[in-house]
Amino acid sequence: MGYSLSWLAVRNISSESMLDRLAFYPTGARAEYATERVSGQALPDGWFLMVARGCDHRIISESALSSVSVDTEVVACSIEEHVMVSSSEGWGGGKRLWRVEHDGQESMRNLTTSGSLPNPFAKVHAQAIEDQDAEDAGAREVDFFFEVPLVLAWEIVGFKHDENTSSLDYNGFEVFKSSIAVHRWWQIWK
Repeated sequence: MGYSLSWLAVRNISSESMLDRLAFYPTGARAEYATERVSGQALPDGWFLMVARGCDHRIISESALSSVSVDTEVVACSIEEHVMVSSSEGWGGGKRLWRVEHDGQESMRNLTTSGSLPNPFAKVHAQAIEDQDAEDAGAREVDFFFEVPLVLAWEIVGFKHDENTSSLDYNGFEVFKSSIAVHRWWQIWK
């Protein structure tokens, strides 16, 4: 069992503005972290975190990230632990600024990058190489490159999906619902 999540963090805009741009609304309900389809909570340093179940949720689509990042900074992550695929990317001015992706199905050392990588990347990447070298000399069971995109995002935002963030209330995530009507092919009356 493992996580399959999408998350984004937006800095210095209101949660209402972020939700409006992504076509969500607050329900007023609270839930435990990652148990609802979409939920969120404020982080320190002006970031607001939105977490969605599923590694390819629409909140991290290019169109959504472009819309949300028009006048602010956004960091987004995709995590699929079942197949060891992870990514993080930074957006600003409606454009992707950088992206880091690991696909463990290709190889344990797979890492694809693009854009102008943020400063913490060199340190995070060097640590992964060191850790993977040590692992490869032994059991060869742990994929440290999977962590590179996630640790990079953590260095910037202060959140990692599987690490304890002391400032978060893990039982108090606000639940959000989509304001986009979903029509199933068999629901012709909608």
